[in-house]
Amino acid sequence: MTHLVLLTERELKVLKRVLAASGPLSGKGMAALQAKLDNPKPYPDITIGVFGGLVQWARGNPFPIRICDYDGDGRELPDLDKEGNRCSIWLEPADPRSKATHYKIGIL
Repeated sequence: MTHLVLLTERELKVLKRVLAASGPLSGKGMAALQAKLDNPKPYPDITIGVFGGLVQWARGNPFPIRICDYDGDGRELPDLDKEGNRCSIWLEPADPRSKATHYKIGIL
């Protein structure tokens, strides 16, 4: 399981100092942790454009995102979401201009 932990610049410096003070890091896991702290990756800054209550565009998504539209009657909503609610679902393609390129695409 992966966890997202948001740290301020100060908190990151404190964490690195504590690790450095604990002595030399050993093992692959500790080296990987040090590498992550030395080269933090940004999380994606995704913006969804909505006009008239409808999604028009998405920007900044480094991976395809699933859009679920719940506005309509049964004939206009051919899909079901995870909870079984009627909706219309489509994938918005990845934005090639996204700067967060380190994300892996997984099957949902």
